[in-house]
Amino acid sequence: MDGDAPPGYVPIMDRRQWLRTFAVFSAPTVGIALVTAGLAIPTVLLFRTDEATLDRWSKIGEALSPIGVFFSGVAFVGIALTLFLQGRELRNQREELTIAREEQQRSSEIALRELHTSLIRMAIDDPELRQVWPLMASGAGVTKKDHYCNLILNLQKVAYETRTIELAELRGALGHLMESRDIYLFWRKVRAVRVQVTQGDEGEDFFTAEVDRAFAHAAPPVPRGLLSRFRDALRR
Repeated sequence: MDGDAPPGYVPIMDRRQWLRTFAVFSAPTVGIALVTAGLAIPTVLLFRTDEATLDRWSKIGEALSPIGVFFSGVAFVGIALTLFLQGRELRNQREELTIAREEQQRSSEIALRELHTSLIRMAIDDPELRQVWPLMASGAGVTKKDHYCNLILNLQKVAYETRTIELAELRGALGHLMESRDIYLFWRKVRAVRVQVTQGDEGEDFFTAEVDRAFAHAAPPVPRGLLSRFRDALRR
């Protein structure tokens, strides 16, 4: 689109920005010039004319005094408008800086979670690396399913924090996930340890409360038989 623009073409938004900047910086100059002229011209006339001329100019000045008041008012309005526009520009800049900082912080958090995901993926693929992770509960080892369930829940948290999904969608997703026997048992097993590690972090506490909410509304899974437990042990 820019390559098809004729020479000297300036986008509309750029022209508006230029005009606004020009108005902000030119208004004080015009106001100061008017005030200076209003003071300098009478001073020069005072020293270069006789009394009769001064008397005549005095009467003319009295007749034209409303015009002086008008220009003084215009200058005052111009200065006030300039201060207002400058204040609004400063507020906009502060808001933009705040948004930029929030975006940078969010990007850093996403990068850290991607690193965390990579570490969990390595633990899933390599049993030796999986042994490095501490127990998620007393007497309970860490399995591939545990790491996989952790990744699934963390995905919901990241999706909500990056505003990819809304709160209603997060709750719907967590409610659906809690229908899974493995995720239900995973949360029951690791919740206490998770709270010990993440307690005090506002975002983590919020997500824990939402998972607890879905967990409380989910139906507990039916206990499996001895054969199913034996198969699960072999898969680990």
